[in-house]
Amino acid sequence: MAREDTVLFPALHVIVTPQEYKALGEKFDEIEHKKFVTDGFDIYLDQVTAFEKYLGVYDLAQFTPK
Repeated sequence: MAREDTVLFPALHVIVTPQEYKALGEKFDEIEHKKFVTDGFDIYLDQVTAFEKYLGVYDLAQFTPK
């Protein structure tokens, strides 16, 4: 995910127009709703958050050098 935020998505903004980027977002939303019937991202985000808290790795600041 870190590479998506720092490499992939910034590069995508360079190679596609704002209209194409918006259309891609809408298409991904459509696929998500068809596949999960609801907002699947939030469902899995909640599950991952719970796992991270259980494992004690939720607070990334604890791993960041000062």
